[in-house]
Amino acid sequence: MRRHTDVRIGRNWLFLAIGSYVLWTTTAIIYLLGWLQQVPSYNIPLSVFGTLHFSATTWLLLLSFLASTGLSFLVYSLINRQNKHMTREEELFRESLERARSGTPQDRMSVLLPLSSAEQDFYRLVQKTHDRSAVLWALLVLIPYAGWVFLIISMYLVSQDLNFHEQTEQQLLQDISRVLAGGTHRQVLPSSMTSGRTNSLAYALVSLVTLGVLSLFWLDRITIDQEAHFEQHAGFEPGLLQALLDFGSNLGSAL
Repeated sequence: MRRHTDVRIGRNWLFLAIGSYVLWTTTAIIYLLGWLQQVPSYNIPLSVFGTLHFSATTWLLLLSFLASTGLSFLVYSLINRQNKHMTREEELFRESLERARSGTPQDRMSVLLPLSSAEQDFYRLVQKTHDRSAVLWALLVLIPYAGWVFLIISMYLVSQDLNFHEQTEQQLLQDISRVLAGGTHRQVLPSSMTSGRTNSLAYALVSLVTLGVLSLFWLDRITIDQEAHFEQHAGFEPGLLQALLDFGSNLGSAL
């Protein structure tokens, strides 16, 4: 399922986000300087509907909105793929723990103790995992100017979710490693995982102070952090799945 959940996002969408910021900022500057009444108008001849009368400002607004759709899609993609990844990961760990529990004798304390700790970590992970509405936040980001505030809020939530997810997952993986070691299975999980934890509050505050400029870098940082997290899963998940298949037989041979 990984190819359907941990999809890559093209970096070109970030250029549309930058274009959206530049265009909306330019529109605001023109308005504040009082140039709206002085810009020229252009007539567009159409064979069926006659002639449309568009000012340069109208064209600027249209281009700004079109660029914002690219930003909106980027926000949707970041939230949506994080939702899908966490849902798939939840199923993976649930299946892992259920197989370990069903294949462990009740007197095998070297396995049962870390297994109990792993189950507690898993339930904590499930309780704190939030399925954000990708469509809602994508639509909120489309709102002119106010959308940049919603962008900062959405990125803060996504970043915080990823930070907590990585921290709790690290504890869970360590417990699963002890479960497998107690079942005489070779170590298949990494002893440590590189954390992409970000100071979300600092990013949010500086983004507000810089009127949204830092949020553009934050978008790129979250994209990179998510993909690094996905690559770590691609590295250890095959070994984990194989270990689950061998877990019961290893316990049986040890007994």
